[in-house]
Amino acid sequence: MITPIFMFTIFMLTLGPIKTVPAFFMMTKDQDIKVARALAVRGTLIATAICLLIALVMRGTVAAWQVTVDDLRIAGGILLFIASREMIGQFSRPGPQASGPWTHPAVTPLAIPIIVTPWGVAAILVFMGLAAGDTAMIAAIVGFLVLTMVLNLIGMLFARQIIALLGFVTFQVTGWIFAVLQAGLAVEAVVISLRNLGLFRPT
Repeated sequence: MITPIFMFTIFMLTLGPIKTVPAFFMMTKDQDIKVARALAVRGTLIATAICLLIALVMRGTVAAWQVTVDDLRIAGGILLFIASREMIGQFSRPGPQASGPWTHPAVTPLAIPIIVTPWGVAAILVFMGLAAGDTAMIAAIVGFLVLTMVLNLIGMLFARQIIALLGFVTFQVTGWIFAVLQAGLAVEAVVISLRNLGLFRPT
């Protein structure tokens, strides 16, 4: 049984402000504060729309492709482990921006991949798969997604004050600690799915 606390924790790890705030700060530290905050609002709206699209629409595609919850859990576990490995080695920072007439920094790199990460997408799909037919759980997932996005927005709007108060190193250390936790969760997700598929039996 997936508890609300567990669900919220996973969303905070994969989609939340712990990784978003320092990346947004590095991305906008030389910009005018009004421009940075406008970018934060736009990026959050786009990221929220993407998350809701994944949760409410893409689960139908997953079902059509006959991808099971265990398949998604294994894929998510692998992605989560890769992400944690990168974070343990070096705290995640925004990568190169894409270019072209159709791109905007609010879309990339802010909404994707700073806010909406691949492992965050996997987490949404796993939870929605487990919630199939359970209206209350679906509502909880959507609610936690929106709450996580609101916390991202608050963190980005006050990123400069937060970094000034806590220091960038604090986020690096916190990110490193949570990366270790993510690695454990990744292994657990894969083991659970292998057990469900009958491919792993603990001694």
